[in-house]
This record gives sequence, C-alpha cells and structure tokens, in this order.
Amino acid sequence: MSDCDQALANLYLYLDAELDQVSAMKVKAHLEVCQGCDAPYDFEKRLREVIRDRLGEEIPEVFVLRLRTLLALETGGGG
Repeated sequence: MSDCDQALANLYLYLDAELDQVSAMKVKAHLEVCQGCDAPYDFEKRLREVIRDRLGEEIPEVFVLRLRTLLALETGGGG
C-alpha cells in the first residue's frame, strides 16, 4: 500500500481524531507534503465543516457511516 493509499484509508479516522498519536502524525505529515492528497482531505474537511454548521450540532454517526459507505462504493474503495 502506498503512502497515499495509507493516508487516504485513514482520512476519516484522522478527521474524527480516532487514530493513535503515531498514526495521526504519519497522516498529518503525509498530507502536509502530498499535493495529490490535498483535494480529498480539503473536501472531506470542508464537507464536515459545512454539515456541522448547517446542523448546528454534531454529525449523527449513522449519517457519517452512510456517507462513508456511499463514498466507498462510488470510488470503488473498501472504506
């Protein structure tokens, strides 16, 4: 698995602050230098901000899981 694949596979966990410290640091370091991973990271981060602002509360976990599933199906990934 490439560094990009690994970073993107952990993107949701990173954004949700659910990674251990070492894994989070690896993802963060990769995102800081990889132009190819900028767009997916920026999109997901902004999407969460918009949804959070629109809802005025935390994003329901069932919505997050459904969105992850739909995105994985659309991109052909496993999650």
